[in-house]
Amino acid sequence: MSEAPPQYTTEYTRRTGGADWIPYWAAARQRELRFQRCADCRRWRHPPGPLCPACGSARSAWERASGRARLISWVIAHPPVLPVWKDRVPYAVVLVECEEGVRTIGGLVHASPDALRMDMPLEVAFAPSPDGDLVPQWRPAQASA
Repeated sequence: MSEAPPQYTTEYTRRTGGADWIPYWAAARQRELRFQRCADCRRWRHPPGPLCPACGSARSAWERASGRARLISWVIAHPPVLPVWKDRVPYAVVLVECEEGVRTIGGLVHASPDALRMDMPLEVAFAPSPDGDLVPQWRPAQASA
């Protein structure tokens, strides 16, 4: 059984992606990584949408993800960039595959781009975007005790 999702409101308009993305960004504000999961076939999906691409069901829930992933690819951003990002370059944008099987992108935090290696374990970290709102980012996974 999944945990109760955060309350979603339509006031959450700043982030991109349209209405289907509101629960994703609202969860990030609460430092939670959530993805849609089909209520019928139980497949995780991202990016969010109205129908399950596996079975066509319109029934889904926003469930909390583990926050663990592996590095699939990355790119290093260099100038020129938008003015709001100029103080952060160069910075890494990573493509990760989450344990749940979905892929997503985000920035790299708490590590140098030089530390990146294919398939390295990463974990979600919520960091402020240039406008101050919390967004999912990725950092090297902490070693298990």
